[in-house]
Amino acid sequence: MAATSNWLCPTELDRERLIGSVRLVRGARAAMFVLITVVALASAPKYGLWPLIPIGVAAIVSSYLYRGLERRRRPEYWAVGGWLFTQVPLAIGIGISGGAHSPALPWLAISVVSLVARFSHNAIRAGMAFLFVLLAALTIGVDPGGLVQHPWLFVIPAALLFSVWVFAQALLRQDLQHRDYDKLTGLANNATFTERLRLVVTRHQRVGGALAVLAVDLEGFALANETLGPSVGDDLLRQAASRLARTAAAAGAELIARRSADEFLILLADLHPSRGTRPPVGPWLDTRQTAEEVARSLQAALAEPLQANGRPIYLGASIGISILLAEERVGDPTGTSERLLAQAQQALSTARAAGQGSILHFDVEHPDARRRLSLITRLRQAVDREDFLLYYQPTVNLHTREITGVEALLRWDDPERDGVVAPGEFIDVAEQTGLIEPIGEWVLHEVARQARIWEERQLDLEVAFNLSPRQLWQPELVPTMLAILATADVGPERLLVEITESSALRDPERTYALLRDITQRGFRLAIDDFGVGLSSLSRLRTLPADVLKIDRSFIADITRTPQGPVMVQTVVQLARNLGMEPHAEGIEHEDELRFLLEHGCTQGQGNLFARPCPPDAIEALYLQSLASRVVALPGKAGLPA
Repeated sequence: MAATSNWLCPTELDRERLIGSVRLVRGARAAMFVLITVVALASAPKYGLWPLIPIGVAAIVSSYLYRGLERRRRPEYWAVGGWLFTQVPLAIGIGISGGAHSPALPWLAISVVSLVARFSHNAIRAGMAFLFVLLAALTIGVDPGGLVQHPWLFVIPAALLFSVWVFAQALLRQDLQHRDYDKLTGLANNATFTERLRLVVTRHQRVGGALAVLAVDLEGFALANETLGPSVGDDLLRQAASRLARTAAAAGAELIARRSADEFLILLADLHPSRGTRPPVGPWLDTRQTAEEVARSLQAALAEPLQANGRPIYLGASIGISILLAEERVGDPTGTSERLLAQAQQALSTARAAGQGSILHFDVEHPDARRRLSLITRLRQAVDREDFLLYYQPTVNLHTREITGVEALLRWDDPERDGVVAPGEFIDVAEQTGLIEPIGEWVLHEVARQARIWEERQLDLEVAFNLSPRQLWQPELVPTMLAILATADVGPERLLVEITESSALRDPERTYALLRDITQRGFRLAIDDFGVGLSSLSRLRTLPADVLKIDRSFIADITRTPQGPVMVQTVVQLARNLGMEPHAEGIEHEDELRFLLEHGCTQGQGNLFARPCPPDAIEALYLQSLASRVVALPGKAGLPA
C-alpha cells in the first residue's frame, strides 16, 4: 500500500522534505559558488586560473541535477548527486587555502550535516564515510610528506569527523523525539501527521493514488483512566498504541499518530483492493472497502484485553474514515488535507453517536455533515489567522456595584458570517477536533497582554479566563502559562483561572495535583457552572478553589420557581462553609440582586451591571464605577454573553 522505500529516504515524507530543503538553500548554494570563485581568483597568482574550470563545471552540473526534483522518479539520488558536485568547489577552496589546516573545513562539516541530518541513520553513516575519504585525500594530497613526519595531523580530520557524526546523530534524535513524536506513546504527534498528510496530498496531486484518513477513538479508556488512575491510564495508552501501530504497519499504513488523549489518526496512502477480493465495482467502493478492512483489523487488535496491574481491561474503538479518490482533483494541498482531517473527525463523531464499535465513512451528501465540515474547516482557518477576539464582562461588588474584575469571553470574527460568533456555536467543535488547544493558548496570550495594559493604566482588575477540559490534559500546561505571563510581565496573582465543575471532578487525583500546582504558583482558582453537572461534595471539598461560581440557570430560577431560591441559598452557604467566595453569574434583575445580597453573596456579574464589551470600554466603566459606585449599561456596544 505504501510506496517502495530505500535506505536513503525510507518514506515519501523524507523525499518531500528533501525537495523542500533543496529549494530553501538555493540562494545559499549560489552564494557559496560565488565565494569560492572569489577565493580562486585571489589565489590565481599562486595556482593559476585552472580552479575556475572545475568550479564552473560543478555549478552547471549541480544546477542540472537539482532542477525539477519533484518530477524525478528517485529525487533523492539526483539530490545527492547535485550535493556531491556542490562539494567540488568547497574541496578546491580547502586545497588552495591550507588543506587540513584550512579554515574552510568547518564549512565542509556543516555541509555534510545539512545533508544527512534530515535522513536516516544509514544516511548519516554514508555521509560520514564520504567526509572521511574526502578529508583523508585532501590531507595526503596537499602535504603527504608532512603527514609522514607529523602523523598527528591526521587527528584534525578524524576529530572533525567524529564531532560531525555526534552532531548529526544528536540532530536526528532531537528532531525525532521532540518535534515529531508523542512522548507518552512514541507515535507521531498531531503536527507531524498534519504535515505528512499535506505532503501525501501533494504527491497525489502529481502522481495520483487514493488515500484515506482514519480517526480512531478508544472506547472505555476515560472510565478506566478515572477509575484506576492516570499512571495506569498512561500504561493502557502505551499498550493500545503499540497494538494499533503494529496493525497499521502490517496493513501498510503511511503513518499513525496520537491526536489527543485517547484518539489516534492513521494515514493510508496508495490504496488498492486487497488480494482475493471481487473485481472492483467502482473507485469509491473499492477504496472504501480497503479502508474498512484496515479499520476492522484495528478493532480486532484491541479485542484481546490489555493488562493493568494484573487485571484484564477491555477497550474498543470507534472509527471515522475520510477518503480522497485516485482520480479526484486537488487544488490546494493544505486545504485538501484540512478537509480530510475535518471529514474524518466528523465521521468519528457520528460513529460515537451510532454506538460502540461503529465504523463510519464521512457522508458528504448529508446536510448536517456539510454544515459541520464547513464549520470545522473555517475554524481551522480562523486558528491559523487568529480571527478571534476577547470581550470582557465586569464582575462587581454587589453592595457597591464597584468593578473588581472582568471575565474574558471568547468571540470568533467569522468572515463568512459577517459578524461575531458567540462561543456556544463553536466551542464544542473546537473541543472535539483539538482546536481548543491553540485557541486556549491564544486566549492566554491575549489575556496576559491586556492585563499588562490595564496594570500600566493603574486599573486594579482581576482577569478571569477559562481552561477547557482538553487543556487540563496538556502535560506542559503550567510551565506554558508561566512562560506566557513572564513574556507579558504579568504576575499570576492578577489572573483567575476558571474550570468547570465537571472538569474539576474528572480524574480527581490528577486534577487535584494540577490545580494544587496552579494555586501554589500564585493563580486564584474558580469552579465554574457549579450545580449543572453531577456534583460530588466529597471531592469538591478537597479542591483548592477560591471562588465558587453559581450557574446562571440557578440565578434565573430565583424568581421563576419555588425551588430556585432554596437552591441558590444552599449553594451560597456551601461555598462559605468550604472557605470559597460565592459568585453569581447571569444577574439580570433587581429582585435577583436583592435576594443574593440578603443571603450573603457579595460578588457577581450579569447584564444588570454591564454586558460583555471590548477592552477599550472597560476602562471607562471602571472609572465610572469608582466615581458613582454604580455601573451603567454600555448601551449597544455590549454583546450578550
